[in-house]
Amino acid sequence: MVAATVAALLDQHPAAALCAIGPDGMSMGMPESVPTRGHHLVAARSPLDLVAPADRLPVIDAWKQVQETGSHAHVTVRLHDQPDRSVELHLLDARQSHGVFLGVLVPTDSESDDVCMASLSREVSPLPPRTARARQNEVGEFVEVDEALTRILGWSEEELVGHLSLEFIHPDDHLLAIDNWMQMLASRAPSSRVKLRHHHRDGSWVWIEINNQNLLGDPEHGCVIAEMVNISDEMAANEAVRAREQLLDRLAEALPVGVIQVDADGSVAYTNSRLHAILGSPRAATISEQIATVQPTDRTSLTDAFNAVLQRRFDSDIEVSLVTPPDGDHTESRRCLFSIRALTADTSEVTGAIVCVADVTESARLRDELHLRATFDDITGCRNRVTTLALLEGLLSDADLVGRPAVCFIDLDRFKDVNDKLGHAYGDALLGVVARRLQRAVRAGAIVGRIGGDEFLVISPGVTSPEEAMVTAMRLAQTFRHQVRLKSKRVSCHASVGVAWSSDRCLEAESLVAMADSAMYEAKRNGDGVPVLRRTA
Repeated sequence: MVAATVAALLDQHPAAALCAIGPDGMSMGMPESVPTRGHHLVAARSPLDLVAPADRLPVIDAWKQVQETGSHAHVTVRLHDQPDRSVELHLLDARQSHGVFLGVLVPTDSESDDVCMASLSREVSPLPPRTARARQNEVGEFVEVDEALTRILGWSEEELVGHLSLEFIHPDDHLLAIDNWMQMLASRAPSSRVKLRHHHRDGSWVWIEINNQNLLGDPEHGCVIAEMVNISDEMAANEAVRAREQLLDRLAEALPVGVIQVDADGSVAYTNSRLHAILGSPRAATISEQIATVQPTDRTSLTDAFNAVLQRRFDSDIEVSLVTPPDGDHTESRRCLFSIRALTADTSEVTGAIVCVADVTESARLRDELHLRATFDDITGCRNRVTTLALLEGLLSDADLVGRPAVCFIDLDRFKDVNDKLGHAYGDALLGVVARRLQRAVRAGAIVGRIGGDEFLVISPGVTSPEEAMVTAMRLAQTFRHQVRLKSKRVSCHASVGVAWSSDRCLEAESLVAMADSAMYEAKRNGDGVPVLRRTA
């Protein structure tokens, strides 16, 4: 059955490559009984040498399957020296018919498949060994080296034996090598392991970890035996990690924001210098200590945000204030934005958090200023028209509010005369005085807004009857019974007041304001300073 499968594969794929495999997985000579018909023969110590590293594990699994079942397995893999090319590797137990296992590599792409398979017949250089052994005399000359060391360093046995091992060591490592050698000679015991760079014949440097065993006093040996391990890959990986860490560190130091790395237990793993400049505190061991300069009122919220990220993976952005330094360096509290993001393992388990801390004092101040300008009137400090009407709309739609809002519309009489005779500066000053008087005259929770040039709106929430609304209006009218002192001048201040109240819960803000406006015009026509009421059922 297997022999027929082999024959069918070779007939169907004339560009396939073949290799004979022993029970240990290593390549061996192709038996004459295998019906090769000009097919390429693989020149490698093992089929694994031909496969891209990432695909070797599936090949090993297929090999185990064939050994256990005595049948046939195949897997699609990429080639080591042509990672853009894929082949199907068929593994067959042909021991009964041919005395070996067989590997058949079939191209998956017919384009240039003969060229692809022909490349497999070229000799593949085996990987250099990782371990080697050498014998040295009391002055450190090589007296014997094994074949593995010659392959690791590229020098022949004749080029190594009779030469000091120090001749092949990097000049920067000479002191370390000599100190390690002398320590070994003095103690008559094996030296501690030492990592040294050795000169390869091609001009490169190979990292080798050496353990020298002092057997000079042993009649059977009379030498120093050096056990050597090629650790170049390990050192290259460590250097790559170190370079990456340095890159990330330099990048973090160049950022205009503070950076904190927090472990899952809340300990601080990393901070950059910008963080300490922003927070005004040195590096701390835990995140709770690191945020000690945050205002106590904000610290609880920030701590809760950290816990949410570390325990439940809830990322967050939270703005906090810092404690003002006692030396008065800052005239205002600094504002910081903490952007907290979870770090996770492949299992999605939270392993910590990365935090960016930005000083947003100026943007927060600008935002607050814009909010004030969008909410309050510059001259009087009262709420502006848009905000006043929005608040009234909210009160009218509040189903839980006991009572209904009452609206008083106030218009100053003869205000134009003040502007024309005394100037706009006096007019603005008069508006400021009126606003302060109105704010003193209303109950807590009432809203005073300036909705026009000399027009004010006072909103009293929770008024239960039109009579109560009229009481509020009369109290406001009383504030205009006295003259106002502006700098060195006294100015008469009179106003007309209209008040509106309705029990209709469907009434809109504009309609209620229009009722109060109409009542105000009637009061102005009356000219007696008495408020006029408009009401609906």
